Amino acid sequence: MGMTQEELEVLEPDHVIDAIGEVCPHTLNMALAGLKKAKIGEVVMEVTDHSIATKTIPAAMKMNKYGEVLGIISKKGEYKIYLKKN
Repeated sequence: MGMTQEELEVLEPDHVIDAIGEVCPHTLNMALAGLKKAKIGEVVMEVTDHSIATKTIPAAMKMNKYGEVLGIISKKGEYKIYLKKN
């Protein structure tokens, strides 16, 4: 994860995925579908309230090289997971 929270807060994602109320593995599948639609270099942000997604999505990125995790912002039970397509 390469960006600070301040940098992430001003970053304008190219794609936003609303995964509020969804649980794994659906949160991961939604992130992967978002990356599939994105062009190389574009940023996909998934918003979720499922804390486990903050572990499964980065693990999938590391294992399968679908994209790079730029960082995660956590506020009031919501998580914004920033991914960059490779």
